[in-house]
Amino acid sequence: MAFACVCFAVPLVFGCDTHSRSAKHTGEAQPLFTPQAATLAQQKMCDEQAAKKFHEERYSDFEKKDELPLTSYTSHYDPAVNVCYVRVHSVHITPPIVSDRVYDAFGGRVYANFVWIGTRDKKFWEVPPTECDFNIPGKPEEKCATDTQFDDLTEKYFGVTK
Repeated sequence: MAFACVCFAVPLVFGCDTHSRSAKHTGEAQPLFTPQAATLAQQKMCDEQAAKKFHEERYSDFEKKDELPLTSYTSHYDPAVNVCYVRVHSVHITPPIVSDRVYDAFGGRVYANFVWIGTRDKKFWEVPPTECDFNIPGKPEEKCATDTQFDDLTEKYFGVTK
C-alpha cells in the first residue's frame, strides 16, 4: 500500500508543471527565451557592463550638458542564451521625442527599437510611433504599433522593462 502511494505521489509532486500546462491550455504565447535564474555574479557582471555602456552612450551624442535627454536604463542577464540585455529609455523635451532601445551590452547587437516624435497639431495618443520593431534571432522582423505593445514585448522577449 505504501509503495503504491509513493509511486503515485512522487510523479505528481515532481512531474507537475502547472505554469506551462496552463499556458498551453489558454493559448498564451510562450516567451521566446526560456526564463532561468541568473547567478548573482552574472547579474552583477551584466549590470556593470550595462552601466558602462549607458554612460558611454549618454554623453557621446551631445556637446552640451543642457542638451542631454532624461534617460534611464534597466538590464537583465539571460543565462539560457548568454546575453546581457540593456533597455535604454530616453525622453527629449524639445522637440518631444521618446525612444527606447534594447541591445546586448557586450556584443552591441540591437534587438528592439522604439521612437515616438510628437507634433504640435495632434494629441500624443493620436501620433503613432515612427519606429517600433523587434529583430529577434531566428525569427522574421516583428513590428509593433504602440508603446504599450513595445513594453509588453520587451518584457516577454528580453526580461527588461522601463
